[in-house]
Parts: sequence; C-alpha cells; structure tokens
Amino acid sequence: MSLGQHRLVLVVGALAWLLVGMHYPIVHQFTHHGRTPQLGLVALFALFAVLGIGALVLLWPRRAHGDSGTTSR
Repeated sequence: MSLGQHRLVLVVGALAWLLVGMHYPIVHQFTHHGRTPQLGLVALFALFAVLGIGALVLLWPRRAHGDSGTTSR
C-alpha cells in the first residue's frame, strides 16, 4: 500500500469511528429505552461501523509469508 493510500485509509477510518461515536446514542435509545430509530439512521450507523472495521483490517500490520515473528541473534 502506498503512503497516499495508507493516509486515505487512516483518515476514512478515523472519520468512520468518529461518526460511530456520534451516533452511539441511537443504540442507547434503542437498547435501554425501547425507542425504534429510523431505518436510515440504523443503515448509516452500520455503514460507519463497517468502514471503521474495514480500515482497521487494512491497516493491521501483516507479517511476511514464512516469517515466524522471532528474531535471530
């Protein structure tokens, strides 16, 4: 992944998690007060969560194939 792509994924992921946090009161209203949110808000919340998780997966460090993770001295 190039540096530009890495930065873009990082910004999109950070923005997605910010928006998940901003919309979390919708989940609280649904789970604790029994109020049913609008379908559009639920869809947006799910979209932001999927984008955030996808960004985490893309940015998670990967080991090279065959690398055991140990260093030799």
